Amino acid sequence: MQDTWWQSLVQWTLWGAAMALIMGWVSRNRLKPRPEDEARLLRHPISTLVIGVVGTVFFFGLAIISNTIGQNRTATVWTTLCFVSLGLMSAPMILDYVYGRHQVSEDAIAYGRLFGRRGVMRWADVRRIRFSPGMKWFVLEDQQRTRVRLSAMLMGLPEFARLALARVPPEALDDRTRTLLTETSLGRPPRVWG
Repeated sequence: MQDTWWQSLVQWTLWGAAMALIMGWVSRNRLKPRPEDEARLLRHPISTLVIGVVGTVFFFGLAIISNTIGQNRTATVWTTLCFVSLGLMSAPMILDYVYGRHQVSEDAIAYGRLFGRRGVMRWADVRRIRFSPGMKWFVLEDQQRTRVRLSAMLMGLPEFARLALARVPPEALDDRTRTLLTETSLGRPPRVWG
């Protein structure tokens, strides 16, 4: 039986509403007040971990179910690979929650990478800062071409923006990035949806 046009409309409306609620939850979590001792710590809110765990468990669970109790003639190696791939796409959110923690100071940013590697980039060595609207992250690049990516979902972005505006050489910022950092320093970070 084919879906009528209104069934499709309801389905997509519900999906859109669910996504708007989830992204609103993520946005609100990153702006929650934090203790003073965490003011210079940039880290993901707990919502990032929850979304990563739910996505990973859900898709790996579907892969298992489609090959055990839910197995039928439509279950192939390709459906299993599709579910496993989607589960693997959720896993980086968990890794970034655990390892993607950064700390800013008057002199530098100490950063963490997805797989646990750590480093330090001095503000004076930053040659460029840009915002990637598609990926929703700030990209800092130093003289040695080392890149640090800071997600727009991080808590603590206003302090990062304040220090970047004050400490990074002025030529490292284009007008668009300067405006975005100014807005972020005032507590209005980039949107995480749309």
